[in-house]
Amino acid sequence: MRRTDLTRPHLHSGAGTALPDLPETCFAGARDKLIRLSLDEDLPGPIRATLERLAALDYVESVLALPDVHWKERMEVPSSIAITTRGVIVPEFTSVAVNDGMGVVQTSLREEEMTPERIRTFFGRICSHAAKSFFDTNRYSIGTEELFRVVTEGAPALVGRYGLDPQVTAAMEDGGRMAIPGSGASLLGVVPLPLLMTRFSRSEMGLNFGGNHFLEIQVVDDLVDPALARQWGFSRGQIVVMYHLGPGPFGGTLLNHYALRDKVKDSRRTLFLASKLLFHYVQRMGRGRIGRKWDTYFRRHEWNALAAGSPEGLLLRQAFAMAINFGYGYRLATIAAIGDALRETVSEQVGCHVFCDISHNGVTEEAGPEGVRWVARHNACRLEAGAPTLVAGSYDVASYLGVGGEDFDQLHSYDHGAGNLIEHYREAGRLTPAEGEVTRMKRTRGRGGRVVRDEKVPIRTSEPIDRLMECFEKHAIMRRVVRLRPLGNLKN
Repeated sequence: MRRTDLTRPHLHSGAGTALPDLPETCFAGARDKLIRLSLDEDLPGPIRATLERLAALDYVESVLALPDVHWKERMEVPSSIAITTRGVIVPEFTSVAVNDGMGVVQTSLREEEMTPERIRTFFGRICSHAAKSFFDTNRYSIGTEELFRVVTEGAPALVGRYGLDPQVTAAMEDGGRMAIPGSGASLLGVVPLPLLMTRFSRSEMGLNFGGNHFLEIQVVDDLVDPALARQWGFSRGQIVVMYHLGPGPFGGTLLNHYALRDKVKDSRRTLFLASKLLFHYVQRMGRGRIGRKWDTYFRRHEWNALAAGSPEGLLLRQAFAMAINFGYGYRLATIAAIGDALRETVSEQVGCHVFCDISHNGVTEEAGPEGVRWVARHNACRLEAGAPTLVAGSYDVASYLGVGGEDFDQLHSYDHGAGNLIEHYREAGRLTPAEGEVTRMKRTRGRGGRVVRDEKVPIRTSEPIDRLMECFEKHAIMRRVVRLRPLGNLKN
């Protein structure tokens, strides 16, 4: 079916096709436009119904539900899914926290060198340089001109600021930069003035490991593919640092000006309303139709499809690109901080460099067999043939580095972690102890921060994430290369 009005939401009710329930450990079943990868786990009714409704939308080409699919509070779609559309982009198909991501920093250290005392010292140095709030400056804060540059140029704009090798961005998706679509895009035409001219956007750069984000010291404890692991520079007993953190305050605040989203604190709704009114009707006066602005940005839509080539669609794409660029710069600050803290904790001679940096929220324009399509990913990573993949475990469960398969189309994404699957095991009492311990810490941010938690916890079985990786391997999505066992985990 062809849409006649791609600027307004349109739903088909009752036209979905039921998901298959196959008695296999792992399956990929597709009827029409819906694909599900499963570990034979029951799918909650609300998630099942939503996936069916998404697949029934005429502008949706396919819906891919991954094994760790679950629903986070106050989100418009489930997590661990990827939705492919033709000709339209839908902001609600992903989080406003676009370019939330994870990465791995390789080091020259060995397991015996990273003692529990050094792990604690390392975490302390990281937290001492973390901003207490969005307005608190830290060692990695940037100035106004640097903010303008990183928003348009991405991570390469801050390489000099952090004293890093320019090649660091080669390990990031798209070289750490998304080109701004369209011609003549101006910052003031896309970004609210307060975001550009106050410290709010540029003070907290990296190092915020709250919520489900973390910083983790890990050791390479298994080379599943020894030849490729050695080619990538990994060896058994080597220390690496994994980070998972959001794109910073800029991206989410910016994108909340382009839709009325569910996940906004009630205490901030009035402030956002006022800011959006000033932005769309004063700062952007004369750009766009008054009525269309209200319908697009101020009216609640479950899923608001915008034609990619329309003025509203182009503006949203520009906002996405700028938010994504800032996210790359935000994580670059974290990469710099990890290297600084390791050298200050152990030795100036410690070698470290980022191996990979991978996003799991966003909307990207991609080439498919039938032409250009838009893929929205919500807590799902983009799959690239032959490129590193990263699937996180938990604070007490191993993680994996893998390599993307060579032949895929609809299976173009993968879970960024196995957290929900692991928690199901934990709740059911199936997450049994394994060999080893983890130093688990929680600290407050900023100079003079204090320790909130410092405990030793046992390593747990890797069975849930192993099952997930076996599923990916069965369908040639990726294969395992390196297993990473946690030694120390930080939240702040």
